[in-house]
Amino acid sequence: MIKLGGNCGLGGPIVACLALLPICAQAQAATPAGAAQTPRQAQNKIQVHTEEVIAPVTVLDKGGAPVLDLAQKDFQVFDNGIEQTIDHWDLGGDPLAVALVVETSSHIEMMAPVIRGMGSIFTETVMALHGEAAVITYDSTVDVRQVFTHDHDDVQQAIAQVKFEAPEMRLYDGMAEAVKQLKTRPVNYRRVMLIVGESQDIASDAKLGLVLRDAQLADIAIYAIGPSSSSADVRFGPKPPDRQIKYPPGVIPGPTRPGALQIPGNGGPPGGTLDLMPAAVWLITRGTNEISNHQLAVAAAATGGVHYRALRDRTVRTALDQIGSELHAQYVVSYAPTVERSAGFHTIKITVTRPDVTVRTRLGYFVVGPGEAAAADSGAKPQP
Repeated sequence: MIKLGGNCGLGGPIVACLALLPICAQAQAATPAGAAQTPRQAQNKIQVHTEEVIAPVTVLDKGGAPVLDLAQKDFQVFDNGIEQTIDHWDLGGDPLAVALVVETSSHIEMMAPVIRGMGSIFTETVMALHGEAAVITYDSTVDVRQVFTHDHDDVQQAIAQVKFEAPEMRLYDGMAEAVKQLKTRPVNYRRVMLIVGESQDIASDAKLGLVLRDAQLADIAIYAIGPSSSSADVRFGPKPPDRQIKYPPGVIPGPTRPGALQIPGNGGPPGGTLDLMPAAVWLITRGTNEISNHQLAVAAAATGGVHYRALRDRTVRTALDQIGSELHAQYVVSYAPTVERSAGFHTIKITVTRPDVTVRTRLGYFVVGPGEAAAADSGAKPQP
């Protein structure tokens, strides 16, 4: 596996982390400016393909506590069902870059004291000693209130000064800005988007499916804290049929798959189990907004994170503490896929030899087809 520094034509570092079609770097003999290449020079071009899939992995015991004594030999990684060779393995070693995305619409004003007061717990448990964070707010506009910094006081001040005035909720635009900011962070940082807000969007230009594709390509895990989807139903009413999730033929939503994701407090069936994989894969594949009220739960599940329902100061602090504990106790594995790099969604499955544990990682990654590359990078809706 080879990593190339610099920037590629798609606007990001040439480290094919998560499912970019093979990036080709061409090296050739020096040719004077404006001079035509000879046939031999054209034949001597060297093509270097670089691919790496990075997957943070959370392993929990029966009581929900992190399992921290596993070794690399205890992990198995499958890409589209084919076992892969692990090239890199680590336990919580890389520093964190966290983009905190906060809803500041008037719809969530009742949570203003809770949100303004969460700065200290966020910096202490999520950023911790070596992490960095940026603060982004969204309502009728999307604003970067604090660029990435290691300074806890600056982050806390940015959070404490947020105001809740406009009625719009440009959630997807806020997520798109977070992806943009996180892409600038060094490749050795683990990139995390933490959203505090409702699972609702009003007036965004960005498409959730394309934002999630971009997040996966940039190796970003999404976590979310906010009211449940059922609360959104009460506030905004059920969505009309054309705004509901449209599943592909033969896909049945619900907890039908063995090992369905455990999503705490997101309004799922009794027991807290909701299988979000069909919704996530269908949404990312289509690159659109065809989903109602479970947006943040799907986004979190698609990238290996968790959506926590929280309204009060105590529950928000508990959620932040749990997220911080998880991020600092994650395993990180990477591999160069041996499977065919065909366009479409590639599933990732990671298992461990330890019995009676829960393993959570991202659902997979999306390989963009040739006709969709420009649309996916620009945020535009892909053409049929």
